[in-house]
Amino acid sequence: MVDYLLSWGEPYNRLVDVQLRFTAPHDNPRLILPSWRPGRYLIQNFAANLRSWSGNLRKEEKAVWRCEARAGEEVTVTYRYYAGVLDAGSTFLDADELYVNPSNLLMMVDGLRGEPSTLTIAAPADWTIESQLPQRDSAFSPPQRGEGARGADEGFTLLARDYDHLIDSPIIAAERMTRHSFVEGGARVYLILRHDEGIDSEPFVEPLQAITRVQAAMFDGLPFREYRFLGHVGDRWHGVEHEDSCSLILKRSALLGAKPGDEGFDHTLSLCSHELFHAWNVKRMLPAVFLPYDYTREVPTRLLWVMEGVTSYFGELSLVRAGLWTQERYLEHLRKEIETLEGSPARLHLSLSQASFDAWLQEPTQTHDKQNSWISFYNKGEIVAALLDLTLRTHTQSTLEDVLRYLWREYASRGMEEDAFERAVATVSGEDYGDFFTRYVHGLDALPYDSVFEPAGVTFGMTGRDRLALGAKLRSDAGTLVLEAVVRGGAAMAAGLLPHDELLAIDGVRTAAEADVRRVLGSLHEGEGVEVLAARAGIVQRRTLVPQRDPRPSVTLVAAGASDLRDQWLRRLEE
Repeated sequence: MVDYLLSWGEPYNRLVDVQLRFTAPHDNPRLILPSWRPGRYLIQNFAANLRSWSGNLRKEEKAVWRCEARAGEEVTVTYRYYAGVLDAGSTFLDADELYVNPSNLLMMVDGLRGEPSTLTIAAPADWTIESQLPQRDSAFSPPQRGEGARGADEGFTLLARDYDHLIDSPIIAAERMTRHSFVEGGARVYLILRHDEGIDSEPFVEPLQAITRVQAAMFDGLPFREYRFLGHVGDRWHGVEHEDSCSLILKRSALLGAKPGDEGFDHTLSLCSHELFHAWNVKRMLPAVFLPYDYTREVPTRLLWVMEGVTSYFGELSLVRAGLWTQERYLEHLRKEIETLEGSPARLHLSLSQASFDAWLQEPTQTHDKQNSWISFYNKGEIVAALLDLTLRTHTQSTLEDVLRYLWREYASRGMEEDAFERAVATVSGEDYGDFFTRYVHGLDALPYDSVFEPAGVTFGMTGRDRLALGAKLRSDAGTLVLEAVVRGGAAMAAGLLPHDELLAIDGVRTAAEADVRRVLGSLHEGEGVEVLAARAGIVQRRTLVPQRDPRPSVTLVAAGASDLRDQWLRRLEE
């Protein structure tokens, strides 16, 4: 047994005191802090947030400490962790809350990874706590709606079956939370929100229950007895999956006044649907290279597009099955995804499986020319999954849902080999789809939109854009207009502009905002060079910009007439 205790003094210092107590499994055991967390395939170096540690710890590597102890000795070690960032994968301390992602700050005792553990949160007695971890003596019975799970005077003590379970379990301990719940398929599902002042969250409950019902039907039942959507309302969208819960950041500006059908309402349901589907795909069936997780180094796999892209596909399709989206609404979503992919220059040199394998290289501050060098395996993976599903439906008696159900039966208790998904498609369909994977997953062939959509009564179109464009992504920064990225094949790159250049003027017209750029470009003629003023490293440069048409395509995707195949593909659950 390993016992962890989290406590703190002045909350605005954002320092969490961590204590570990354990029996040394051998002489001088190592204590290891993860360098990454499942769900985010990037080295994040959580050890950088440690501020101090007890004298019986000696640091040996960037995230490894040696504990001075003899085998069988009862050991206590302490250290401090900075908790001043709030996102779906972080740890955050405030005056009225401690939000914990244990992968950030709980060290693993080498030799005790498989042992049960306890985690005590030394929170005030009038706070409440939410986590997928059961409380001591709770017999896995959570509070009912409107009631809080009260801890004893010493805080709340949670139980984990082993270290991996512990660090996969986010926790909110807070003075106040908004709680909703429903029962579906024999499981109680909770929606927990913080910082949701001014937002009516009740209308999300019924749609979330419908989504849960749809996904349970796909897999013939839910894999949990309880599930928690643990949400904070903030300044962005972000989600992270866990075994029986997920962590969410919901964008406040999109939710204020949002009602069913609004973009913010839809995006919330889409994010929740995606994370819920991960309860099967990623949390219980996952690549063999992840078993067991090695938290100290990169663990590449070419299956991330299956883990994330296929999840995105079924996450959105669940909204159709639940009756929350019409066929037209779904096709509009898919159209935007295709337009994003086809507007990416990297699609011409980076395959889907390679983008999955190279995910670990995409550290935002170290990736040069990401706009042109990278495709999202979420984005292309979702599109390829849709095309594969329609291909199966058109040419066989099987569907991609059948493939996922087969994988669930075969791999829920063991890891997926790198070719497991391709073999599952062949097994379920009775056909060889090697050519499909060679061309569209491992290769760079143009995706077969026309031939796949046409049998389903869906008309696909892709044309060039008429408008002139700068060919750059812009951002306003302290009253200036800065190039965040330049698009390969666009006018900005041809003019020699680089990311981080400040755009001062085009054709003698001051450009202080994006609207200024659009207005100036609208008055110019294609192919006629004009002067651009830009500042780089504090030096003003004069360059010649030759206006060009926007290199990104315009995509249309619409239903055309009646189609039994399309109706089966985009059907509601009860139909």
